[in-house]
Amino acid sequence: MKLSLGPLLYYWPRQQVFDFYEAVAASDVVDVVYLGETICSRRHELRDEDWFEIAARLKAAGKEAILSTQTLIESESDLKTLRRIVENRDFRIEANDMGAVRLLAAAGCRDWIAGATLNVFNSATLALLAADGANRFAAPPEMSGADIAGLRAGLPVPIETEVFAYGRLPLAYSARCFTARHYNLQKDACEFLCMQDSDGMLVRTREGEAFLTINGIQTQSARVCNLLADINLIAGYAEILRISPQSAHTLEIAALFREVLDGRITPAAAFESSLALMPEAPCNGFWHGRAGHDLVARENTGQPSAAPAADTACASTEPPEPPISETAPSASLSRLSLSSFLPAGLRAFLEARFKNWVKSPHSRLPPFTVPEPLARINAHLPKFPPTLALTTALNLAPESILPRAPLAPLTGRRLCLRVLDAGLQLDFTLGANGRFHPCRTSANTPPEMIISASLRDFIALALGEEDADTLFFARRLVMEGDTTLGVLVKNTLSSARWSVVPVRARDGIER
Repeated sequence: MKLSLGPLLYYWPRQQVFDFYEAVAASDVVDVVYLGETICSRRHELRDEDWFEIAARLKAAGKEAILSTQTLIESESDLKTLRRIVENRDFRIEANDMGAVRLLAAAGCRDWIAGATLNVFNSATLALLAADGANRFAAPPEMSGADIAGLRAGLPVPIETEVFAYGRLPLAYSARCFTARHYNLQKDACEFLCMQDSDGMLVRTREGEAFLTINGIQTQSARVCNLLADINLIAGYAEILRISPQSAHTLEIAALFREVLDGRITPAAAFESSLALMPEAPCNGFWHGRAGHDLVARENTGQPSAAPAADTACASTEPPEPPISETAPSASLSRLSLSSFLPAGLRAFLEARFKNWVKSPHSRLPPFTVPEPLARINAHLPKFPPTLALTTALNLAPESILPRAPLAPLTGRRLCLRVLDAGLQLDFTLGANGRFHPCRTSANTPPEMIISASLRDFIALALGEEDADTLFFARRLVMEGDTTLGVLVKNTLSSARWSVVPVRARDGIER
C-alpha cells in the first residue's frame, strides 16, 4: 500500500511552501505527492511555474508528482490555468471538477485521477469516468469502507482506490469566501487574510464547542480524521492512503503510517503515538458508516477505545499540545501552591468541575460560569491575594513563554484584569525591573487599560485553547482604555503559550 500527500489546502507564505516540499522530497515515507491550488485562485503566493518546479523536484527525488486542479472554476483566468495544467505532459493530473474531466477526455488523456470532489458514490459513475481515462479514484472522505467495497465490487475492471486517511475532513465548498465574510470583507477584497490561519479558522457554537473549520471557500471538520488504527481494515479496500498536509508534524504522522505498513509497529501503537502530534481530537466515524466526528472503537482488533461523546466536530488552529501529565498545571489544581490564593469555595468548585475533564488529553475546557453567589462574595473580598497570584504567575513565566522585551511599553502603566463572572478586579503594573506588582485599587488613579473576560475564557487563553484575536472579535474579550496598550496586550496574549511550560518549570512551581 502506498502513502500519498494530498494538495495543500491552506494559504501559506511562499517560502514556507517551498521549505515544506523540500522536506517532503528529502523524506522516504511518502510515495505520491499532489500539488497545486485547489481552493482559491486569489491565493497567488505561488504561480503555475512554481508548482511545476516543485513537481519536477519531487519527481527527481523519486516521488510520483501529480497536479491537482481547482475545485470550483469561477472565471476565465481559472479556466486558462486549468487548460495549462491539462496540456502538460510531464505529470499526471487529479481532476477535481467535471470541467477538468471534459478537457482531459477531449485531450485523449488515459491516466488521470478522479478527485474526491467529483463525489463519486456508485460504480456506474466511476465506470463512466474510467471509460474517459481515469485509472485512479479518490473516494469522498464521507464514504464508508463498506460503501467503497461495494463500489469496487460493481466495477467491470478494477481501479486503483485512494482513501483519505489523515487530516481535517473537507466537507463542502461555496462560491462565497467564509474567511472574508468573517472579517466583513468582500471576496474580491479579502486582503488575503486566510494566510493568518495556517490550518484554517476554528468556528465555535454559542456554547463554546468547536464545530467546524473555515478555510476560504472551503468548510472543513473541526476534528481530525485519523485512520491509523484502521489500516488493517482498509488494506482490502484501497491501494493508497492520503494524508492532508498540516502546518506541523505532517511528515511525522506519515512516518507512523509507513511504520505500520512496513510491519514495524502495530496500528494501535501508532495511533497512540500520533495523539501527541495531532492539533485536535481524532475521529474515524465516516469510515465506519457513522457520524464523521465519532471515534469508533474496535476492541476486537486491538484498536483504541472511543473518545468521549460529543455532539459536534471539533478542531483547533492552535499548535498541538502535549498529553496532560502528572506535572501539568491543569492535572490537579490543588497541587499548585498558587491555587492557595484562590478563595476556598472557588478552588473547590474548579476542582470538582475539571476533575473528569483533565483525564483526557483531547478534552477541551467545558463551558462554565462561576456561580453568582460566589461572585458576589468574591467582589467583597480583598483583591490583593488573587492579584498577587496573578503577578506571581506572570513573573514565573520563562522568557520563552512570555517574552519581556515587547512588554517594555507597559512599564509604570496601571493595568486591570477584570474577571466578569467571578467578581474579581485585579490591578497591577510592570515595574522597571521587568517584574509585575499588584496595585492598590484607587478611585483617584483609574487603570489605563482594562481587560475583561470570563474566568473560562481566561483559563482557555492560558491553556492555548483560545487565542486573543478570536475572543476579541467574538466580543468575549473586551479591552478599554489606551488603544496602543490594548493592541500590545492582545498581541502578547495571542503569542503567550502557558500550556507548553517545560516540566522542570512546572515541578519548580509545585515545590
